[in-house]
Amino acid sequence: MVQWVILAITVIILGLLMIGRPLWLVPLLGIAVALEISSTWYPDLGLTGKLMGIVSLTRFTSIALILAAFVRVFFRKEMRQKLSAVLKDPLTISLIIFLALGAASVVYSADSGKTIAGTVRLLTLFAVFVSIALLMDKEHALWPFHAVHWTALALTPLSFYEAFTGHLIWQGENLLKEHALRVNTTFVDPNIFARFLVLGIAANFIIQLYTREKGTKFFYQAALAILLAQLVFTSSRGGIITLTVILIGALILLPNRKAVLWVLGLGVLCGAIVLFIRPDIWDRMAMVFMNYADYNYQRLYLWKAGIAIFKDHPVLGTGLGTFQTVFMNHYLSLKNVADGATLSHTTILTVAAELGVVGLAVLTAFWVIMSVRLFSLYESSNKYLSMFNDFHNEYFAGAGYFLWAAAVFISSQAEGRFFEDPVLWLSCAMLVVLRFTRDYKERIY
Repeated sequence: MVQWVILAITVIILGLLMIGRPLWLVPLLGIAVALEISSTWYPDLGLTGKLMGIVSLTRFTSIALILAAFVRVFFRKEMRQKLSAVLKDPLTISLIIFLALGAASVVYSADSGKTIAGTVRLLTLFAVFVSIALLMDKEHALWPFHAVHWTALALTPLSFYEAFTGHLIWQGENLLKEHALRVNTTFVDPNIFARFLVLGIAANFIIQLYTREKGTKFFYQAALAILLAQLVFTSSRGGIITLTVILIGALILLPNRKAVLWVLGLGVLCGAIVLFIRPDIWDRMAMVFMNYADYNYQRLYLWKAGIAIFKDHPVLGTGLGTFQTVFMNHYLSLKNVADGATLSHTTILTVAAELGVVGLAVLTAFWVIMSVRLFSLYESSNKYLSMFNDFHNEYFAGAGYFLWAAAVFISSQAEGRFFEDPVLWLSCAMLVVLRFTRDYKERIY
C-alpha cells in the first residue's frame, strides 16, 4: 500500500511540474540519478514495468521530461523551430549516427532481442536529450550543477553513518561482497556513487566561478572536503582515477586553479584522516600498485574477451548489446571464475566488440565534436581575459558539462555505463543549449 501511495505522489508531482514548471524537471533528473534506491519504492507495475525496465524515479522523471517537451512541440510553433535547430546540431547528428548504427546492427546481431532492447533504451535517452535541449535555456544553465552538488552534500550523513557503523542501508543482489566495507548510500554500486561525487566536485568548481561573495566561496571550498571524504569511503579506485583526470582537465580548462589545487591538498588530508580511521580502505587502494592480474582477474578476462571478439568481428562487431551473449556462447573458456562477471565493464572494448571499427570511429567523432563545441564556446567569450570578469560567461558552464561527460566516460572504462548514463545526455543537451545565439533565443522566447 505504501508503495502505491509513493507512486501516486510521484505521478502527481511530476504531472504538476510538466504543466507549470517543466524547467524544474531537468535538475530533478540530476537528483533522481542519485536515487537508484528508488527502484525499491514502487510497486510491481506488471507489463508497464517490463516495458519501462527498472522502475525508478529516474525513469519517471525521464518520461515526464519527454512528455513535457513534445506536448509543447505539438502546440507551439517556436518550439518546433527550436526542435529543428536541435536536430541539425553537429553534436545531435553524431548521436543520431551512433543510434542508427546500433539499430542497423540488428540485421547481423548475435542476439537480436538484446539489440532491439538496447536500441529502445538509447532512443529513450536520446528523447531525454532532445527534451532537455528544448526546455532549457542559458539563464538556467547552472541549475543541474546546483542540483547534483547539493544532492551529493545531502548524502553526507548517510555516507558517514555507513562508514562508521558498517551497516549499508541497501545492497543489490550479489554486489558488495568484498573484504572492505564500501559506502554506497542510495546507489546500488559504490563505483557509481564515486562517479556521482566526482560530478559534484566538478559542479563545485563551476559554481565557484559564478560566485562573488567571499563567505559563499568559503562554504563551497569547505564542501569540497566533505565530498572528498565521501569519495574515499567508497574505496573506489576508478573514482580516484576519474577524479585525478578531471582535476587535470580542470587545471587546463578553468581559470580557478586555486580551487583545483585546494582539492588536491584536501584530498591528501581527507584521505590520510579516513585511512587512519579505516585502514582497511588502504589495503584495497594499494591493490592498484600490486600485481593487477591477481586482484582484477574478472576485468582481465573480460578485456581478453572484448579484444578477441573485436579481432574476430573487426568491422561491424556482433551487434549492439550482444557482448554478454557472444562471450557466454563463444569465449566462455576465458572465464576463470565460476561466479564471475559476464557483462563488459569497459566502454571502449564494448563498442569495439559490438560495433567494430565503425562504432569506434563514431565514438571518436563524438569526442571531436564535443571538443570543438567547447573551443567554440571559448572563442565566443571574446578575449581570454574577459573570462575572469564576465559573470555570465557561457564557456564556464560549457567546460563544466564537458568535464561531466568526460567523468562519465573515464569511469565507464571500469564500470561500463557510458551511453546508458542520463548524465551524459544531460551534459550533451546543455552543450547544445549553450551553442544557441542570444539572438536566436530571443526570437523563440
